[in-house]
Amino acid sequence: METKEHTILIVDDVITNLDLLKGLLVGQYNVKVANNGPLALKIARMGDGPDLILLDIMMPEMDGFQVCKELKNDPASCDIPIIFLTARTETEDIVAGFEAGGVDYLTKPFNPSELLARVNTQILIKKQKDLILKQNREQKELLHILCHDLANHFGVIIFALDLMKMMPDKINEYLEKIKSATRHGVDIIDLVREMRALQEKKFEVFPVTLSEIIQESVLLIGDRFDKKNVRLNVDVTEGLQVIAEKRSLVNSVINNLLTNALKFSFDGSQVLVTAYEIEDAIVLTVEDRGIGMPSDLLEHLFDISKNTSRPGTNGEAGTGFGMSLIKSFVDSYGGTIEVVSKDIHDNPQEHGTKISIRFKKVHSNPQE
Repeated sequence: METKEHTILIVDDVITNLDLLKGLLVGQYNVKVANNGPLALKIARMGDGPDLILLDIMMPEMDGFQVCKELKNDPASCDIPIIFLTARTETEDIVAGFEAGGVDYLTKPFNPSELLARVNTQILIKKQKDLILKQNREQKELLHILCHDLANHFGVIIFALDLMKMMPDKINEYLEKIKSATRHGVDIIDLVREMRALQEKKFEVFPVTLSEIIQESVLLIGDRFDKKNVRLNVDVTEGLQVIAEKRSLVNSVINNLLTNALKFSFDGSQVLVTAYEIEDAIVLTVEDRGIGMPSDLLEHLFDISKNTSRPGTNGEAGTGFGMSLIKSFVDSYGGTIEVVSKDIHDNPQEHGTKISIRFKKVHSNPQE
């Protein structure tokens, strides 16, 4: 059975009209009905709300103009398109309908084909608007990738240059770190170009060796752990292969997981990285004994529209978009991510955060 993608709310105080309109639309859309203004407001504000409202004007208690104005004044429902469907045909009524926020005005008795055409047009307009908003969010995310991840690599370069002055005998070691950070910075720029192409094509993933990916990440940011006196323990069996895209896995997933764990850890503590096989997957975990996260922050952790930035244990700054970035890549690999955290204020004796990423496992038979 084909799933109906869009929902329409019909508002009319005459039951016959509700039944007639529902019968006309139910074949193409999910249909909800309300026989008065207050009920219409309640339904419109539930969950994601309807995609379109067909609204009668002449109703007791609250007329259609009042309902429309209420909806348009509420951020949760202001973007829902409203078509007035009424027997009132005076010019001032039509003007009042548009002034209240309606997108169209259809008089009774209506032609069923005309009604369907107008409904379909408004649904198409809303779909296009939603697509534009989605693309804008993706562009915003790409910008955060560039700023957030390039900052990581510039930090490596600056730190290595400072250490070269302090320990000139290790200049070759730090030059290697600078070279690696520069190479990964260029990789990030290439990655942003690739992510732009995600709007038109599927993200390309291949088998990668998890231990090698983590080694690359530790080479880039391991000095930061030493500087903060946080021990980084890695217990990942060599040879474990997962399905991912190498560049993004290093720069936007592992680097961010480790820098976040470090940021919220205390001096003298440790961060543990492990990986193990389970059923048809490989699970990577990054666990710290840091300050943890309160429940309200945890609730919006992956929402790019919610900035979850907060200072680290030593006042370290961040963008607040790292976790939404990580999730977007993990999703593109066909994996899942889970976060369990205990806030230090609620759990003073046992606190910290454990992040688990479940990757698709590479089978010995590539056809499987």
